[in-house]
Amino acid sequence: MVADRVLRPNHTFYLIISLASSAMLATAVPWSLEPLSFAAAEQLALTSTPIPTPTPGPPPTFTGVYRNTTEGFSLVLPQGWEGQETGDRAPTLVIQNPSQTLDAEIWIFPLLDPQPAEEWLREAVAGYGEVTITRESSVQLGLDTGGYQAVFGWAAEAGLQVREHWTAIVRGTQLFLIRVVTSAAEYDRLAGAINAFASSFTLEAPAPFGASQDDSLFLAGGEILTLDPPLYRGSPAGVPGAIFSGLVRLDRELRVVPDIAGDWEVTGGGTVYTFHLRPDVLFHDGKQLTAHDFKYAWERAADPAIESPTARTYLGDILGVKEKLDGEATEITGLQVLDDLTLRVTIDAPKPYFLQKLAYPTAYVVDRNNVESGDDWTDAPNGTGPFKLKVWEKDELLVLERNEQYYGGVPELAHVVYRLFAGRPMIMYEQGEIDLVPVFTSNIERAQDPANPLSNGLEVATQFCTSYLAFNVTMPPFDDPKVRQAFALALDIDKLLAVSLKGMPDRASSIVPPDMPGHNPSLSPVPFDPSQARALLEQSRYGGAENLPVIVSFTHDDAFHWMWQEYLGVEVEAVSLPEPQDYLDRRDAKELPLEATGWCADYPDPQNFLEVLFHSESDENHFGYSNPEVDSLLEEAAVEPDHEARMALYQEIERRILDDWVAVPLWHNRSYVLVRPYVKGYELSAIGIPILQDLSIER
Repeated sequence: MVADRVLRPNHTFYLIISLASSAMLATAVPWSLEPLSFAAAEQLALTSTPIPTPTPGPPPTFTGVYRNTTEGFSLVLPQGWEGQETGDRAPTLVIQNPSQTLDAEIWIFPLLDPQPAEEWLREAVAGYGEVTITRESSVQLGLDTGGYQAVFGWAAEAGLQVREHWTAIVRGTQLFLIRVVTSAAEYDRLAGAINAFASSFTLEAPAPFGASQDDSLFLAGGEILTLDPPLYRGSPAGVPGAIFSGLVRLDRELRVVPDIAGDWEVTGGGTVYTFHLRPDVLFHDGKQLTAHDFKYAWERAADPAIESPTARTYLGDILGVKEKLDGEATEITGLQVLDDLTLRVTIDAPKPYFLQKLAYPTAYVVDRNNVESGDDWTDAPNGTGPFKLKVWEKDELLVLERNEQYYGGVPELAHVVYRLFAGRPMIMYEQGEIDLVPVFTSNIERAQDPANPLSNGLEVATQFCTSYLAFNVTMPPFDDPKVRQAFALALDIDKLLAVSLKGMPDRASSIVPPDMPGHNPSLSPVPFDPSQARALLEQSRYGGAENLPVIVSFTHDDAFHWMWQEYLGVEVEAVSLPEPQDYLDRRDAKELPLEATGWCADYPDPQNFLEVLFHSESDENHFGYSNPEVDSLLEEAAVEPDHEARMALYQEIERRILDDWVAVPLWHNRSYVLVRPYVKGYELSAIGIPILQDLSIER
């Protein structure tokens, strides 16, 4: 699993069973409340025509008491006033009086930093334009709800006087704004109703779509690229691992254990696997699962039209998968349905890690009727996992609810709520809005300080992850190994670890991480040697830094760029691809000349690093690296029956890869996660595995 293009010392989005990663840091949502145009103000004051408020379709109107359980607030509309939900958060409600001479809105903003309501409101009004403030003060609204209020006016064209009544309420990382706009004359007439309306606003405990804090887990999340198992390229601990399931899984000790397959036999010299499926496995809609469903799911994953980025890697050992992916076959020859509960799988050679691969989402089962219902089938996926998808409001909220028919036992969590792009996760955690949060460099000192209450919830664990510098060996100037080596020697990684990364990761000397089978402890880190680096550039066929093209770098750490410019004298152009899919597309097309990236193991075998990343035919080889000797050794190691001999082969392979300077190990990540004490059953793992079904809330 690709860790992240952003070098981060504790890339933990898969380990904290959330969508948390670099993507979980939400971009600030600017408030953009502009004064009404003259035409709109004229409509508002002089006619009964309402100010148009765009909405996605005609949602039903409401009157009287309104309660929003997702965001956690309620209010009371004055008699005759009508409101509509917009389906957005800015605004989330639009409300009008019977004569349509008043427009009221409820806006919800994420606060990236804590800020009092008074401070926010004053800054917002100050940036609003030339206004006259007639009143401002702290106010008591509904039960246990306080806020700050301002009433101000401004002149539209032709002397029309507009009056606005704002009330700001802060809860944790959320700011609620009640905005009422009307003419000055109408404001004087409706002041009593306006004040009563604003004063009715009451904060309540959020219970999005029935999810209560008493038995539900709340997490922060970022962008979800897909829930389709063969298109997903993250960790099994992500959302797909909760909705779907496969034949086998990894337990907390990273051993292969039965999942949908109750048991299996291995025959044919280690090439034939006969899986016996549990008879009690149901899809979420109640339909019984059969072996035909697995055949359909894997045939679909290998369909070249699907363009799965992972099928070759995780299913490619099965006879016929590569041929189907290459368009040379229409069916996987190594898949046979013997009966409704028996599936036979034949692979191309005995491979000790094959079962481990089947724990990856690519091998999850899907329901054919569900998939073929339309392109948007993942909006309502019919899986077999411990949780069902209840709600998915893109970039806003995702709610899972427990599967009462789950064959592995009904989960104790009633719901899992992901707040997507809702604010800064650490602040959300401190405000009690979420139950787990990864700790990055900006907060590690506080989290590790014994005097800080945060430290009581800190969990730390080693990850089977390696961050490394990768060169595209087909693109100048990195087609010369001396140039690659020079760029590696020009990096003072120890200083970077100590200063920028605050000692959170461990210095790496190998691609295969420590504690993982096949790790070679005898390897040494690449030294920092600027003099040797410059000499290597002189010895390269480019003859020195002055002859190199501009280095286009996809690393996101300015320290790298500074070191290369300072110690090598090269010109570096830093390129940022803010959209994750843009980065993945460029990476898959082998268009990145240089990047700092990483890989986290999907199963505890060195093949998952060395063959998956560096075999010339691997889909994850984004470097254009091709070494026939390395390929041959990788193929030999894949089928070597003796464990010790196999590990020795991988260590030899790793030495050769490092000698080619295609990848330079930088550091091995550790997980730092803050966990609320009432979250029971949570344990960090070196590899991301689904554990939501094992958690409970005990407040």
